[in-house]
Amino acid sequence: MKRNGMKLIAILLALVMVLALAACGGGGAAPAPTQAPSGGGTTPSGGGTTPSGGGTPSGGGATAEKKVLNVAIASDEGTLSPCVMTTAALGIAYVVLEPLWDVTIDGTVIMELCESVDVVSDTEQTIHLRQGVKFSNGNPLTASDVLFSMKLHKAAGAIGGARVQTVDLEKTNVIDDNTLDLHLLAPTIANWTILSQCRIYDEESYTEEGAALHPIGTGAFIVTDYVPGSSITLEKNENYWGAEPAFDVMNVKVLAEDSQRVNALETNLVDLAAITTTDYDYVNGLDGVGIIGNYTGNYCGMNFNFSPSAAFYQNEDARRAICHAINGEAILNTVYLGHGKMMHACVPDYCFDFEDRFNDLDDTYSIGYNVDLARQLAESSGLSQKTVRIVTNGTTTAIRMAEMAQAMLKDANIPAEIFNYDPATATQMQYSLDGAWDIMIGGGIAPNRRVGDLLINGVRYRPDLTAEGAFEDNAAYLEEVPLCMSLQDEKALSDELYKMMGIYEKQVLGYSLFDMENYMGYDEALDPASIRLSVGSSYPRYHEIKFA
Repeated sequence: MKRNGMKLIAILLALVMVLALAACGGGGAAPAPTQAPSGGGTTPSGGGTTPSGGGTPSGGGATAEKKVLNVAIASDEGTLSPCVMTTAALGIAYVVLEPLWDVTIDGTVIMELCESVDVVSDTEQTIHLRQGVKFSNGNPLTASDVLFSMKLHKAAGAIGGARVQTVDLEKTNVIDDNTLDLHLLAPTIANWTILSQCRIYDEESYTEEGAALHPIGTGAFIVTDYVPGSSITLEKNENYWGAEPAFDVMNVKVLAEDSQRVNALETNLVDLAAITTTDYDYVNGLDGVGIIGNYTGNYCGMNFNFSPSAAFYQNEDARRAICHAINGEAILNTVYLGHGKMMHACVPDYCFDFEDRFNDLDDTYSIGYNVDLARQLAESSGLSQKTVRIVTNGTTTAIRMAEMAQAMLKDANIPAEIFNYDPATATQMQYSLDGAWDIMIGGGIAPNRRVGDLLINGVRYRPDLTAEGAFEDNAAYLEEVPLCMSLQDEKALSDELYKMMGIYEKQVLGYSLFDMENYMGYDEALDPASIRLSVGSSYPRYHEIKFA
């Protein structure tokens, strides 16, 4: 089918800016859901043939009798438990553990384990579960499992907690096996997408180790083999309640190097892989390979450490010096070959609630790159006498950006050193109270197309930003900013977003450089229309993928 051409990490952090927020309002009537997801029930033409790169799936049978989907991802965190994951493997785990509902990147709500929702009030909903659903171990799905899973996400801290942040867990209770009385902390515009990220575990069989290596869920696939950092093998769940997937086995290869994923596509090893813009033209020229591009809400920016030991602690001018020293357009054109657009605000302009007046609110954006101003601020702030520690997550792209940033800082008389770590370690450092870093080159967060994604979750899950005195009046900011996701009146919400974005940018709590398209290369034997992304995760709904 083709062309030419452990660490076991239970990342119970206490914080993260995450995939959080949302589409339709939780306070009004529930949006009309689609039918259960169409996973493909029909046998692809040529049924019974062995897909490219099929190999011998763990657990069995002759591969000639199985349809296999081969996928390459860039990283995993040594765990398959969704409530503590952030990397590309999260999308894989999502075919094992399902949510109450999902929301696609076009805003479509798909009912999954939830059959219907009754809106009792702005802060109360009755959740009716789909009946007859069983976990892969045979245990029936119950409302107790849902409540248990919500509490599990909450206990996971920054990563998991953000996925149930709208829920009042003290008031939420089980009515019967199929019904949950769901209470919200406040009226919200975000509940649909936020809860689409809460995956449901089997309470009876749950163990931390089991969930990490062989999670038990209600999804279309079960994990039959997992080698952290290397590979994941999944086989079709024969007792799945939904539409039958178009393939029987899903082989996942963890290929950290960009060139490895391109080579895997070119040599028929995989059918679907994330590719970088650097490789776009080459992959686009391969016979039998297509490319899908999307803006996913994960844009490029710089995070600053506000810990007392960091170079930027209570030093706004030092942070501004960095903003004016970095030529984001040069990085976009060099690293991403221009496949993106410069940002003029801390969040992307395609957020549902973004307005033109949000652009260029602060001089860091209206002035942008200005090396002379950067030198002046570096000198007056004392930054020129310090060595800035730049940390990356070890990916090729992040390292290249860090190297360019280091050279630009040198031009502004700001010494800098680069430290490259693996993704899990970098995440832990960013969300520790006093991590050994000053700047982290990485992504911002607006996966659900809401301005409040960043303004709320980019701050309240960071211990260095929530510590007393981390920035001016931070206690007042943290108290008020949740209104950016709860106000129902359009004018009131607009004014609140404008106010809080102004504070975020004036204090330089982070700095957004540019937004870039994210690409997936796929074998043209797959139907591209079946490759749909979830808003909250930005990953494909793999179980829906069909052959052309």
